[in-house]
Amino acid sequence: MKELLFKKNLLAVIFMLIGIGLIVTGLLSGQAASVLNKARRICMECIGIG
Repeated sequence: MKELLFKKNLLAVIFMLIGIGLIVTGLLSGQAASVLNKARRICMECIGIG
């Protein structure tokens, strides 16, 4: 039972580290500003301002 719990926790930690790595990679490459600009444009179009 403990072995199964350890494997599940290990898998969760591995996926979390991969996710954090991808987020950091995106931030370092400047993708956050691009995503924010696209989100702003879509929102403005949805409410009819842009």
